[in-house]
Amino acid sequence: MCPSANSRDPKEYGRVVNMFRVAASRALSTSARRDGDLVQQAFVKKIKEFGQKGGDLVNTNPEVKKALQDELNRLAQKFHLANADIVGRIPTNFESAKVVESSVAALLEGQSVSALSETIKKEKSEYVATRAAKKAAEVARAAAIKGN
Repeated sequence: MCPSANSRDPKEYGRVVNMFRVAASRALSTSARRDGDLVQQAFVKKIKEFGQKGGDLVNTNPEVKKALQDELNRLAQKFHLANADIVGRIPTNFESAKVVESSVAALLEGQSVSALSETIKKEKSEYVATRAAKKAAEVARAAAIKGN
């Protein structure tokens, strides 16, 4: 039931406003999805067009092609090549990064995690035992002082 224009009930007015917000957000979200699909379709269409044109530069003017040729000629002169066409055929070998020994591997020193865990447990128990012995000696000393 839609409230009339003369209705002064704030709850009813709030419901109507909320209803319009929901409807507006739904309309915007569906149009945004539709627009996204249009953009995606245009993008895919352009990629297909570029793929069909081949290896040449796409949508370039003569100035850009001349700048590219000048750069290729500069590289050919720098590396003492016969001509600029050879620049595009220079083999490029990218080496993978050397594996750096991690600090964790260095700390493990070839030991397994379970062996290190056992060592830590053993050291902890020795520490707790030493601490208990010191506490007992302190209690005994305090008792000897009170006894005097």
